[in-house]
Amino acid sequence: MIHPTAVVSPRAVVHSSVEIGPFSIIEADAVIGQGCKLAGRTTIKSHTILGRDVVVGEGAVLGGLPQHISPPENPGRVIVGERTVIRENVTIHRAMITDGETRIGSDCLMMVGSHAAHDVRVGNRVIITNNVLLGGHVQIGDRAVLGGAAAVHQHCRVGRLAMVGACAKIVQDVPPFVLTDGEMGMIVGLNRVGLRRSGMTREEVDSLKEAYRLIYRRGYLFDEMVATLAKEHPTGPATELSEFFTGGKRGFAQERRSPPKATIRIHAAADDLEDEDSAGELKRKAG
Repeated sequence: MIHPTAVVSPRAVVHSSVEIGPFSIIEADAVIGQGCKLAGRTTIKSHTILGRDVVVGEGAVLGGLPQHISPPENPGRVIVGERTVIRENVTIHRAMITDGETRIGSDCLMMVGSHAAHDVRVGNRVIITNNVLLGGHVQIGDRAVLGGAAAVHQHCRVGRLAMVGACAKIVQDVPPFVLTDGEMGMIVGLNRVGLRRSGMTREEVDSLKEAYRLIYRRGYLFDEMVATLAKEHPTGPATELSEFFTGGKRGFAQERRSPPKATIRIHAAADDLEDEDSAGELKRKAG
C-alpha cells in the first residue's frame, strides 16, 4: 500500500507488498524488496537497494551523496540486507566510486539518528545504538554492538562480537570478542555476555581467555605475539584474532591497565575482576 501523498518514481522497482507512508520519496533506480515497510517522510534515493522485510522509520534518508569536499559525480550503491530495522532519522550514504557499495547486513538494528558514511561495511545481526557515527570505509563485524553516541573513525574496524561502550571514540581497530569502555575506547576484557549469547561452548570461551592473556599480558612484541597466537591457537574462534591482527591501517586499541604502584586503582579488566572474585570466594571458604 502506497500512501497517496508519497512520491514514487516510475523508474523505481517496488514490490507490490511494500507499504510506503505519507510524504515519502522513492527516487528512480531505487529497489524496494518484498514486505518492506517505510514510515512517513522516508527518502530512498537512487541506487539504494532494500532486501526483503526491511523496516525504515520516519525521516530516514538512505542513499545520500557522500559527505566529501569533492563528492563524486557517479557514486556507488547502498545495499541493506533482509529484515534489518532502520529507525527514525538514520542516514546512510552511497559509496565513493561507481562500482563500490555501502552495505548494511541482514537482521541489523540501526537506532535513532545513527549514521553510516560512504563505503561502510556492516555485518549481520549488528546493533548500532542511537547517534552512533560510522566514518567512511569503517567495517563492523557480525553481531557487534556499538553503544549510544560512539564514534568510529574512518578506515577503522570493529571485530565480530565486540562491544563498544557508549560515547567511545574509536580511532584504532577493536579486535573481535572484546569489550571497550565508553570513556577512552580502551579494551577492558572479553565481551562475556555476547560470547555466552552467541552459543559458544565453554571450551571455546576458555580458549579465547587464554588468547586474550597471550595478547595483552605476556609482554610480546607485536609480530611475536601474532606468530605465537597463530601457533598456540590454530583452530576455533581464537584464530580470528590472529587473522584480525594481520590487517588494518590504524593500529589496534590497547587494554586499559592501572599504572604501576597506583594509589587509586581504576576498574580492572573483566578477566581481573573474575580472578579477584574467585580469589575472594576461596578465602571466604577457607575462613
